[in-house]
Amino acid sequence: MKRILSIQSSVTYGFVGNSVATPVLISMGIHPLAVNSVMLAAHPGYGVFAGQATPADHIAAILNGLVTLNIVPDIDAVISGYLGHTDQVAHIASLITNWRDAGTNGTYICDLVLGDVDTLYIDQTLADRMIDQLLPLADIITPNQFELAYLSGMAVAGSDSAIKAGQHLLASQAGLTAVIATGITNDDDLVHDILITRSAHKNWQYQKRSAGVSGSGDLFTSLLAGGLVQGVPLSDATARASHLAQAVITRSPNPKELALLENLDLFRATS
Repeated sequence: MKRILSIQSSVTYGFVGNSVATPVLISMGIHPLAVNSVMLAAHPGYGVFAGQATPADHIAAILNGLVTLNIVPDIDAVISGYLGHTDQVAHIASLITNWRDAGTNGTYICDLVLGDVDTLYIDQTLADRMIDQLLPLADIITPNQFELAYLSGMAVAGSDSAIKAGQHLLASQAGLTAVIATGITNDDDLVHDILITRSAHKNWQYQKRSAGVSGSGDLFTSLLAGGLVQGVPLSDATARASHLAQAVITRSPNPKELALLENLDLFRATS
């Protein structure tokens, strides 16, 4: 069975971060190795903040435990998402370096969760640390429109500018193989997911909703990682992740939550 290490937030109620990744990957027949960077009662969209970031020394102990157990060489992909504290970053970077040194050719998908709608919603120091230490290790990043602009230092106002910003990031990060920009809006009624590589780009578009759905980016990243470890080529894995995520979004009447559990059957097909 394939294994994916997923380092993200977790909530007791609802579906974001590892609370999305764990059931999705299990449904795909993949073993999720979940490390929770933050543990909350529910995501902040509910207006209640109950819980805390996992202390960095706890993160370090868990990741070092995986090394001691000799599990690291058998990890097929790594996802990192929302992080809760600046001091977590160095431990995650160390684990990924150890994983690379073990000879793996797996994919590191770095979802640099920084903010949305023109707002940075994590600490500036944490954002800088993630960009400095995790971005250079990434094979694939999955920014939303705000994050793509923030990372590239370029204005992103639609598909054309998103492609240019993605190409700029690829030119500046030697190890990066793809930028997958999600939720890009133009002056139309569509929302776009765009795969950008050094040689090509592909665009998938959907009818725009009045509001996004919390956790949809985490769903996309989980589906993408799952497809890649199953041997699906990048373009096909991106297309499948995009289509399936949008299918769940369409079936989710409440913008605070994905209709995840009732749609897990969608993820069981691998073709």
